[in-house]
Amino acid sequence: MSITVSELCIDRSGKRIVDHVSFSVDDGCSLSILGPNGAGKTTLMRALCGLLPYSGTVDVDGERLDRLTRVEAAKRIGYVAQDMTALNVRLSVFELLLLAQNSHRVSWRTGSGNQDAAMEVLSRLGLERFADAVPQALSGGERQMIALALALVKKPRLLLLDEPTSALDLANQLTMLEAVHRYTREKGIVTLSILHDMNLATRYADDALMLVDGTRRYHGATAEIMTPERLSEVYGVTCRTLSVDDGAYTAIYPVNVRRG
Repeated sequence: MSITVSELCIDRSGKRIVDHVSFSVDDGCSLSILGPNGAGKTTLMRALCGLLPYSGTVDVDGERLDRLTRVEAAKRIGYVAQDMTALNVRLSVFELLLLAQNSHRVSWRTGSGNQDAAMEVLSRLGLERFADAVPQALSGGERQMIALALALVKKPRLLLLDEPTSALDLANQLTMLEAVHRYTREKGIVTLSILHDMNLATRYADDALMLVDGTRRYHGATAEIMTPERLSEVYGVTCRTLSVDDGAYTAIYPVNVRRG
């Protein structure tokens, strides 16, 4: 699995939101999409999952995304959005996981294989206790974990996560991103995540793409991209970095807002 994005442009209401952005990600790797508010991160991700029109090319496993049918694209791409209103239904988590696997079929019948897959993804994320729960009764963070389970149960080749940890406490942030990291490696898929927490990005993303005003400012290995100088330039914040676990990843902490 690989994804190659070339000269992607997205206009909304007559305004250019994403301007000639190009990048690629290989199988088994994760990319963190970074940038200040209004940089075009969510707009870019919504285009990659087929929700917004664009110009340029997006190749998924050597196939043009805009030439795939909706069914073909849905089978390849798992998307976890910030808005979880789609979970406002009167079905249990387990029932939703069964239906998610059959959404591209005419028949809604499920077999033992679907049930096994549903339980496997719940186990992977430590969510077995929510199998019979109705998402409406869960907290925002719990619903966010269920949304990830619904994406993974379809066995996507491309996983798109828009601020996946925004409603999670610290323990569940680590649980989610550890699970995604392992899944990406094990299944050889590509994962793209929009993250605002720099420390989560340095710990779990192989590469980073920094957007500013809809354009690509930096792209490359996370450890090389996320330097105090570049973070200061992009975010306007003075930062310091610290090597953690013998250089396994870099911890970043802000000092103050840069003036002038």
